[in-house]
Amino acid sequence: MKAQGLKSPLCVALHLFLLRPFLKLFFGVNIMGREHFGGLEQFMMVANHNSHLDILLLFASLPRGQISRTRPVAAEEYFSRNRFLFRAVSYLFDPIWIVRPDREADPLSEMRSALVEGQNVILFPEGTRGEPGHIASFKTGIGRLSESFRNIPIIPVFLAGPEKAYPKSAWFPLPLWNEVIIGPPHVCAGDCYNITLGLEMTIRSLAETLAAGRHTRPDARDEAFSLAVLGIDGSGKSTLARELARNFSHRARVCLVTDELEFYEGGERLELQPLLTEKVREAVGQYAREAKSLKNYKIPKLTELLLRNHLIGQVERWYAPDLIFQDGSPLLNLTAWSVLYKGDAVDDAVCADAMRILSGGEDAPGTGDAIYDRFPELKALKRAKLTAMRMPDAVILLDLPPEVSIERIASRGQRVQAHESMEKLARLREGYLMVCGVVERMFGRPVAIIDGGQDLEAVKASALDFINQTFSSGG
Repeated sequence: MKAQGLKSPLCVALHLFLLRPFLKLFFGVNIMGREHFGGLEQFMMVANHNSHLDILLLFASLPRGQISRTRPVAAEEYFSRNRFLFRAVSYLFDPIWIVRPDREADPLSEMRSALVEGQNVILFPEGTRGEPGHIASFKTGIGRLSESFRNIPIIPVFLAGPEKAYPKSAWFPLPLWNEVIIGPPHVCAGDCYNITLGLEMTIRSLAETLAAGRHTRPDARDEAFSLAVLGIDGSGKSTLARELARNFSHRARVCLVTDELEFYEGGERLELQPLLTEKVREAVGQYAREAKSLKNYKIPKLTELLLRNHLIGQVERWYAPDLIFQDGSPLLNLTAWSVLYKGDAVDDAVCADAMRILSGGEDAPGTGDAIYDRFPELKALKRAKLTAMRMPDAVILLDLPPEVSIERIASRGQRVQAHESMEKLARLREGYLMVCGVVERMFGRPVAIIDGGQDLEAVKASALDFINQTFSSGG
């Protein structure tokens, strides 16, 4: 029987334009496997259950046309404690209420009626919210339903994050990331016990797959391999970094740190949980770009680089990428920019010492070294304990003459930044060349200097060759 729409157009609009944007902004919901809904007219959905966020996340994963036809199973005993909450949940989700004290009533009867009417049903086979992060044994209700409705596929879903974002004991939710992993639909055979066990094992398998993807890294590295693409404005470093991230995402989980934080997997850009550091960094970076002089540019740019370095640590903690591509590098950018501000006072030896200080190296000059008097900024950063900048594992420099850079900048039709003049870009280019030489000779990191005046495909080919050689040599 074809289902009739249960929820009003206003209710569906609230899901699409209020609840979903809120979940995305506050909880950074990442949904994988939406394609498994394709071609399904009706289904049952089963998921692990740790939080009252679970229903919100599952509804956020539904195709638009299925929102009005889907009803979750919920405990009336809990939601009826608050009249406003009960009415809100009833309006938004039209649950199939389970009255737990009623021992004689068949708890599956209303679910069967809903399925007969062509509606979709969401069940939590664990029966109640369990121990956070732990999947309890499934009850056989889903197996008995499947026995009665063999033609209705069952979609298994694993939810990761709600147990931390809004655990059972919490008074209010926290803005932590959440993931919804949707498995392929199952048309189950066998008795109710085998069906129930099979679905439980499927969801456990989805959980294990997600955990393995988060924690497995190539070559058993403790940190993700990071590669920085450097270059003066107009060199094409942002475009190249994004092309490389997309290319390598076919074989690894890749994060790109550029003006925005981007994540790629399988050649596609994924949506990410917004991080507070990222939002602050974006605002500070925009402020720096609007500065009218190098003097006014200096502090916000330094702040943006420090935030970007901190962001890389957060990226590894929350997203566990295998590779990190950087549009620039906080450590190397800051050192190269010192040439722009300090000129001839910076040579290879000073450059190397500055990097050791900024990266917190054990071989960094002591506090009595003359470098701190010559560069008071280093002393201030060290005192503030802001000298933990990460050295990238490999570096690509897109070398470009400043006159070509000026032409490319002008062609954009955008506001010219404080440092985007022929003289300043020439000095900045010298800084990047010096930094790359020091990184390669004194720190042993692989470096490639590529002609940024070539077309993108030629630049990309050279970069790919360099990276593949770096990987093959164990770099």
